[in-house]
Amino acid sequence: MRSGSETIFLLGGLVLIVLILSVVLVLLFVAYFWMRTILKYLSNSPGVISKHSYLGWDPISRFLMVSYVGALMIFPARSSRKGELSLQDYELFPVKLKHVLRMCCGSMMVLGVIAIGFVLVGRYMGWSK
Repeated sequence: MRSGSETIFLLGGLVLIVLILSVVLVLLFVAYFWMRTILKYLSNSPGVISKHSYLGWDPISRFLMVSYVGALMIFPARSSRKGELSLQDYELFPVKLKHVLRMCCGSMMVLGVIAIGFVLVGRYMGWSK
């Protein structure tokens, strides 16, 4: 029989998995239905141009491309300094799409940190082996 804290840990882990999968599905939706718009508005950004050759119809390359663009949108100053993002492209990028990418990629970063915390707590308490 599991204790109450183990049950809460299990339910929290399941909720975390569902949240991660839902964000992945939203990113795949963006990757398949908004990628043409993303590439159109970031056509002068060297980072996107260099990654464009790896883009295929498979979900992995599309997911990685959207994740990369999301990272550019989360950290525009750093990306601009490194020469990966054109500031003109960033300013002309559609605001709604920019917010969707920031929200999804930012929440994936937060959920990833929480998942690592769950693994560490589970190992420390002996609940996950």
